[in-house]
Amino acid sequence: MIDVPEIDEQHAGLFEQLETFKVSCIDHNAYQADEAEALFATLEAHCRTEERLARQSGLDFSGHGEKHRLMLRGIRKMLNDMEKPGADVFSLIRYVDYWFERHIQEEDRNLGINLRQVAFAEVGEQFADELLEQRVSG
Repeated sequence: MIDVPEIDEQHAGLFEQLETFKVSCIDHNAYQADEAEALFATLEAHCRTEERLARQSGLDFSGHGEKHRLMLRGIRKMLNDMEKPGADVFSLIRYVDYWFERHIQEEDRNLGINLRQVAFAEVGEQFADELLEQRVSG
């Protein structure tokens, strides 16, 4: 949890979707391409959400965004490789699971702190402006 509701909800959904994908692969004893592609699409949408929130808050997202792009390219390559003989879907699952956890700990927590600081500053400025208006008119 990074205390940004939209991102926290998406993180929870991504972990749930990953778990569903894992169970489906185990149940079928095979790679489930449709579910993998749906998970990848959700992950892409999540990355866009983080970028949008950072941009709206005026934060520099270049380093964080580059990590998203590298991760998406890596996962895309692994998904493409799943079509090759001998592909190990469980390595894919472990990689995505590890990446989610590490990225949230190392990157998204800081993003959450920065987004909350910007939001707090905006509320503080609005409160200060309202207080000054009351003093001038009162």
